[in-house]
Amino acid sequence: MIQIDNQTPWSAGLYPGWSRQRQRQQTLVVKIGYRFDQHGQLSPCPQPLIESDEYRDNPEASSLTQVTETVPFKQGAELYLYGSAQPGNASPGSVQVEVGLRYDNNRYWSKDLLVFGPRQWERKLFTVLPGHPQTLTEPVELIYENAYGGQDPQHPDESYQANPAGCGYSLRGLRSKAVLLPQLEQGPQFIASPASRVRPAGFGPLPAHWAPRCNLNVAIDSEAIASGTCPFSGEQPADLYNCAPTDQRMATPFAGAMTLKLTSLVAAAPRELLLEIPEQQPLATLNLANAKEQIELCCDTLIIDSDQQTMALVFRGAIITDPDPDPVGWLTLRDGHPLPLNQAPAESSSVEQKP
Repeated sequence: MIQIDNQTPWSAGLYPGWSRQRQRQQTLVVKIGYRFDQHGQLSPCPQPLIESDEYRDNPEASSLTQVTETVPFKQGAELYLYGSAQPGNASPGSVQVEVGLRYDNNRYWSKDLLVFGPRQWERKLFTVLPGHPQTLTEPVELIYENAYGGQDPQHPDESYQANPAGCGYSLRGLRSKAVLLPQLEQGPQFIASPASRVRPAGFGPLPAHWAPRCNLNVAIDSEAIASGTCPFSGEQPADLYNCAPTDQRMATPFAGAMTLKLTSLVAAAPRELLLEIPEQQPLATLNLANAKEQIELCCDTLIIDSDQQTMALVFRGAIITDPDPDPVGWLTLRDGHPLPLNQAPAESSSVEQKP
């Protein structure tokens, strides 16, 4: 067993699994949490590691409320957000929400959604069009249940593979009766008729059985599963465990200081809220068989909850343990970049290897 001497206030754990190359691996996962106020000021906020997916309702037809953070690898980096659109007082029938990220080398990424008030299909001349949305007076949850997708009420066995939880999907594109219009849309293509097929709009993580994640070519070895060896018969796709929408994925891991912009996403805050995320670099040293090794940790996930006003950075590093399935050693985790915030760090703790 490898034990962790965690000399930081962060959450950390070791999780058994398999590398892309089918090697037995222990994955070190470190989660650095923050809380932010309506002025964009950060303070340390330890958060537990999420070890399993959780759904709002039936997993076959609902979205995720949380997604596992303890996977063995990811491709590049990704971010996802839980939260609600904040229309403010007496907003018109729609509000634009945006998430933006600026790196310290002035690279910039952003994504915006359009959030509508409740609306219905309306017949005009010889066609059916989306009606005028009602005024937005309350926050709108940014969940896939409010985005395009779902099931045709007349064909409940047929669902939109990219979002079985949504609304607005008509199998043959001929019916508008009892077909709800979604409140979340993403340009440049918007719903124009019951026959429209548009990208489901959202910032949240995608379940593994939704497209495009379910379209990955993964070869499973059933005999290996029975024998307790690697269940994959070939090298795994690099993005097998990436769960954010594809337009929220970056080619390389996060590095250095970053600025996060949240627009119309935080209650009691200015419409545009800027959060300065300081550079962090956990340092992990493994002592195994009387030999010391530095474990490379990469930040591959940024998680934001704009309703709870929290966020977290997740770092990941691999310890290849083939051929020994249960090596004995010690791993020391330290803070490589002390947090430039006013709060004092919490006491250190020890975390053992996960079963």
